[in-house]
Amino acid sequence: MSDNDDDDDDDSASMAKLAAALSPLPWTWSTNSSSSYCEWHYVKCDRSKHVLEIDLQARTLSGSLPSQFPPFPFLQVLDLSRNKLTGSLPSLNKLPFLKRLYLNINNFTRIPPGFFQGLSSSLQLLMLGGNPFLSTWMIPLEFTKLGNLTAFSAYNTNLGGSIPDIFHSLALTNLSLHDNNLTGSLPPSFSRSQIKDLQLQNQKVGLTGTIDLLSNMTSLYSVNLGFNQFTGTIPDLSNCKSLKLLDLSSNNLTGVFPSSLASHPSLVVIIVNDNKLQGPFPAYIFIHKLTTVENNNFCTNTADSCDSQVTILLEIASAWMYPYELSVAWEGNEACRNWSFVTCDSEKSITKISLQNQRLQGTISPSFADLTALRYLNLNDNNLTGPIPNSLVKLPNLEVLDVSNNNLSGIIPTFAPSVKLITSGNDLLIPSRTGNTSDFPPEGMTPCLLRFVVNI
Repeated sequence: MSDNDDDDDDDSASMAKLAAALSPLPWTWSTNSSSSYCEWHYVKCDRSKHVLEIDLQARTLSGSLPSQFPPFPFLQVLDLSRNKLTGSLPSLNKLPFLKRLYLNINNFTRIPPGFFQGLSSSLQLLMLGGNPFLSTWMIPLEFTKLGNLTAFSAYNTNLGGSIPDIFHSLALTNLSLHDNNLTGSLPPSFSRSQIKDLQLQNQKVGLTGTIDLLSNMTSLYSVNLGFNQFTGTIPDLSNCKSLKLLDLSSNNLTGVFPSSLASHPSLVVIIVNDNKLQGPFPAYIFIHKLTTVENNNFCTNTADSCDSQVTILLEIASAWMYPYELSVAWEGNEACRNWSFVTCDSEKSITKISLQNQRLQGTISPSFADLTALRYLNLNDNNLTGPIPNSLVKLPNLEVLDVSNNNLSGIIPTFAPSVKLITSGNDLLIPSRTGNTSDFPPEGMTPCLLRFVVNI
């Protein structure tokens, strides 16, 4: 602009246009162009009469804004929050230096195409939350242009789709997207983000997948992932040294309550109720933390240890990352009392484990060897990897071991001749020179070569 008079004219006309769109008219405002606009309430100007801030929060404003927001070349703060504004969000592409934008807690109904593209690259804070009447929308890839954005709130805005994998390129420290309809898993770029406050709770259908990447989000201060469909175990959060609050309630998390949470130096509040956590009740944590853990599958409701067989089965499940199906089926402190996949004798010793075709992933735990009464072990038709543990040959009563149709590898241990060992469908298993299975290939022939010869 060539002179201050032009600046005055521009902002005067823009203020009059904005005033004409607002109802009721804010106190001292006018719909006529006036050089006194810097004296209006809720407006802040610099010495050159450039409008720097417009703060109209909670002024009972209603109606809709013009589709093209009036130009304000020097505006840095626009606050229209806590009103009853309706209609489409305006295009803000004529606010080149806008740093803080508050449109939260209104009744807007639409985010127009190009809205995010039109925002200033200087924007540091974007508040859209609390607009429940917005049409379904998704975070667009153009969001990446907001490289200076540190806080983004879009809770309760009918936000859908998956969370885009863009956070490695953003400066975000506060992300609040709770009470929406987000689906899918946490994006890998969270691990490379600077996020301190993460609020993703209460998604209608629920976010899914594991929460393992939290362990790499070392800037975290507060996390709320409650009321979703997350699975897997609670990761070790020892590297999140500033973490104060952790809410993982009402998910499908499994596994044993990690002792690392109890010893975490900064963690104050832990909320993990309504999951499928197993193992001993973490009574010790109540001494130092504000903790909510009810409605899980702990073996007891006291600080007592789990039954020895229950402890062994949980160690076995840990090699498979505590599958959700087992966390549901293995509840309580008596493995011989209606636990699925488990058969016991009259002395309440486990004699049979039938986990065939359960989509298990992971390795075969050496802890099976601690179930000394075990006679039948069926692990066939899963996706197990790694070796057959040598410790299994020590099972004194074992009669049948079926590990067929997995992805096991390594040398097959030598079992007693009385054991029926079924290993077919594991191309990377190598037989020992002495064995007791009809699945062995001839001496000197690898399993893969044997399969090639048979198929000729």
